[in-house]
Amino acid sequence: MAYEELNVGDLRVNQANDRHGEVGSEDLAIAELFRLHDAQMRNLAADIATVGAVYDPPLVMPTDDGFVVFDGNRRITCLKLLLDPARAPTADLRVHFSTLRDGANGNIPARLTCQIEDDRNLIDSILFRRHTGSQRGVGQLDWNDRAKLNFVERTGQGGGINVAAEVERLLAEADRLPEGNIPWSTLTRLLSSEEFRNRAGVSTAGRRFRLTHDHGAVADALHRIASDLANQVITLGDLWNNEGKRAYLNRLQDEGVLPAENERLPEPVAAGGAVRNPRRNPPPPRPPQATFIPPDAPRIQWIAAQQRVRAIWEELQSLTLREHPNATSALMRILMELSVESYIAEHGLNVPDNLSRKVGAVSADLLQRQIIDRAYFDELERIRLNDQLISVASMQRYIHSPDFGPMENELRTYWVRLGRFLVATLNR
Repeated sequence: MAYEELNVGDLRVNQANDRHGEVGSEDLAIAELFRLHDAQMRNLAADIATVGAVYDPPLVMPTDDGFVVFDGNRRITCLKLLLDPARAPTADLRVHFSTLRDGANGNIPARLTCQIEDDRNLIDSILFRRHTGSQRGVGQLDWNDRAKLNFVERTGQGGGINVAAEVERLLAEADRLPEGNIPWSTLTRLLSSEEFRNRAGVSTAGRRFRLTHDHGAVADALHRIASDLANQVITLGDLWNNEGKRAYLNRLQDEGVLPAENERLPEPVAAGGAVRNPRRNPPPPRPPQATFIPPDAPRIQWIAAQQRVRAIWEELQSLTLREHPNATSALMRILMELSVESYIAEHGLNVPDNLSRKVGAVSADLLQRQIIDRAYFDELERIRLNDQLISVASMQRYIHSPDFGPMENELRTYWVRLGRFLVATLNR
């Protein structure tokens, strides 16, 4: 293991980066990183321009014309574009990087300490331990939300109001905590803006956590929300974008869970100083979805050629997830393939014989026809390309693996993430 200071110009962004698969040039690899991670790349570049340093040494391997990067491609890409904004893949990014460079006052490092390894097997072993999860402790253990809060409170970095922590504190003081742990990251995503926080009866305006409605009404609403999240009635997939957040909050409003207008306070008050006046009969938590396709799923305009697909759809509306998880997972996989193949045949798409690529072609066509929006298309791309728990690859393993079995909550999440796609595909 050797560390050496190298010129950024001698480092090559990996054309076969595992984040995107092999492409034909360094410029294409750079473009792929921005296609897949645009917001994160911009944030990383802004951080590098601000601090004038990269703290983690990239992992590189010598080649005939320099060093190819195996870990740290995002960092090296940002450095290259900060040093030469003309290499950015779009006009918008060229302006963005020029602005960052000018604001850095020449404080962009042109040389960087790197870890140099010439054994590809050793490099793959390092990448395995860094990027494939904790591996029961062998790999790196990510901080959970509470550990991150401890760090913020200890160092003062990354400050701001932790809305999830404040909600949990309010519920604890009111003796209204749900059974099970509240997933802070999901709760934070739901209450990500004043629009959503105000509907639940809280506000962080002025960098203070305050109540906008009667304490009892707010406690009831937050108890229900926390219960739904803790029991995975609602998951991160339900709240991935603002449309999903509004749909969930609209449902709570229709059930009378959210604070009403006549319960609004004249002025927001600190959570600890509100008058406690709990409602007499808080609404019961919504039961978890029992079948893969819920009873209130959007209606399909069936045609004669879809008889078998319709039969599978109706079976998935009757088989319970708890009693029939294996049958559900198999039928879910069959439904996906038949739906996609039917759409491809109907619209004359030319796609290789691979389910992941078929899903990609259909979602791209749905986007072009404006049946789905860009945010949902990007979500489908993540499902299609990532070999993670909720992915096309995982659906394949449900059929072929003797060890990879489905779980209730995973199957519910598949519907949350793929339901819109299936409905759009079947309705053509």
